[in-house]
Amino acid sequence: MKAPRCTVLARHREPGAFTLVELLVVIAIVAVLLALLLPALSGAREKARCVACKDRLRQIGLGLQMYVSENGWYPPLAEKGTTTLCFDRLYPYDPVSWTNARWNCPTYVADDGVVSRDMVMTNSAGISYSYDYMGMATGFSGCPKSIFALRLGLGGLPKHSKREPGVLVPSEMYAVADARSVQLAGPGIGGQIKMWPWSITYAVETRPPHGPGYNMLFCDGHVVLVKRSDYLYPPRTATDWNSDHQPHPETWAPVNLWTVQN
Repeated sequence: MKAPRCTVLARHREPGAFTLVELLVVIAIVAVLLALLLPALSGAREKARCVACKDRLRQIGLGLQMYVSENGWYPPLAEKGTTTLCFDRLYPYDPVSWTNARWNCPTYVADDGVVSRDMVMTNSAGISYSYDYMGMATGFSGCPKSIFALRLGLGGLPKHSKREPGVLVPSEMYAVADARSVQLAGPGIGGQIKMWPWSITYAVETRPPHGPGYNMLFCDGHVVLVKRSDYLYPPRTATDWNSDHQPHPETWAPVNLWTVQN
């Protein structure tokens, strides 16, 4: 009788675990991919915020044009004895209060921008958009009082509100801009409601909200990104600040007070 043949039963083999070296290689590859992708993702997110900011400025522009059409003049920055500001006057035409984060620039909000009526009324800071109330004639330390009498902007008080025909070239005059923000003493940043072309010396100014510059609403309603190097350099853009579309160099601060020097 033949002896039974021996058979070897094939056993299921469990897959081997990753070695430490393999894990380190995988982690390194993931880290490299993240390093390559994060700037692109961050750039895409900021581009989306910039587009959303432009849309919000266009809404403000529509409200501004309807206000001017109905009243015949531009809204003043403020009114004595009240807390009414220029953007409050646009509420009937675009019913979102400027104290609502949804009204403000999304980049400003994402950067911990503070939105506060009390702060704006106290020191002008606490909003993401600023108003061209004085043009280039905003004044500076030691400037003659005659500069303020020029009324080159859209108006600081109701009696100084610029009438619609007073803006000679609406397509080339600033109306509302991304605010220049400063680092607050507490957490967050505060945007200035007053458009201001000169150096900010009382606090640390933050970077422009959208890469090289600021989104700008013009009086005719169109919105574009204006580079900081143009916006805050009087020889290049002073005419865009003023209702008569003239540079008015007599209103310019000394060069050492210019935000952009060349």
